[in-house]
Amino acid sequence: MTHSQYKCQVQGKESFIDNLFVIFSQSYLINKVHEYHKEKGHDNKNRVKLLELGCYNGRVMHFMTQQMLFVSYTGVDVTQKYLAHSPVQRRKDVTLLCEDVTKGLSIPDGSQDMIISSEVLEHINPEDLPAVIQTLYDKVKIGGRICVAFPMNTQAKMYHSLEKEKGLGHVNFPVYEDFIELCENIGFVFNNYDSGFTLKSSYRIPSYKDPLYKKIRERVGSPVARAMWMIIDDNHTGGGYFTFDKLKK
Repeated sequence: MTHSQYKCQVQGKESFIDNLFVIFSQSYLINKVHEYHKEKGHDNKNRVKLLELGCYNGRVMHFMTQQMLFVSYTGVDVTQKYLAHSPVQRRKDVTLLCEDVTKGLSIPDGSQDMIISSEVLEHINPEDLPAVIQTLYDKVKIGGRICVAFPMNTQAKMYHSLEKEKGLGHVNFPVYEDFIELCENIGFVFNNYDSGFTLKSSYRIPSYKDPLYKKIRERVGSPVARAMWMIIDDNHTGGGYFTFDKLKK
């Protein structure tokens, strides 16, 4: 989250499109935690140990508790003032850490069942990204999973420009193919990729005359229709969610 987005939130001036983005992005991550929870046979007594990188104020945990999904949650963010306003900071099943992932994390290696992160990796300098992915690999246990989301480019198309988005603090748009190769070289096994809603993408609706798209647009407006189309389109949209597993070699 950028400084301007934070100011809007604390001043009660959230934009419609920012809130829409949060709804779509956080819902996806929560659903992935649900899937892992069921797949591995966890319950509220045997909770998923979940690490969120770039957790803002721990709102994902707050949302999950409202859905009766309980985990042992560790939220990490580099900005202390975000953590200071956390709605979950007093929970016994929550640990909030102000740490810079590029300098390593104090969490024990192999301690996390799952790691999630949204809109963080584009703020990591390219030369630091391999070490960050290695850190995530080290922290997740064998049989664990990571799900990371960020705006991206592909080898075939540039959806994002650093020059145009530097005001958002973006310093790196990993290339889809290169990112998969990086994660696999470190030891992760690629699970799947899903397209996602990304605010500044140059993505255009492939067929704005599609009856379903037109119906959605007429019912809820163009911003929502575009966002929904980006998450149901199986093609690249300039943003998305990667899921990787850490399996025994």
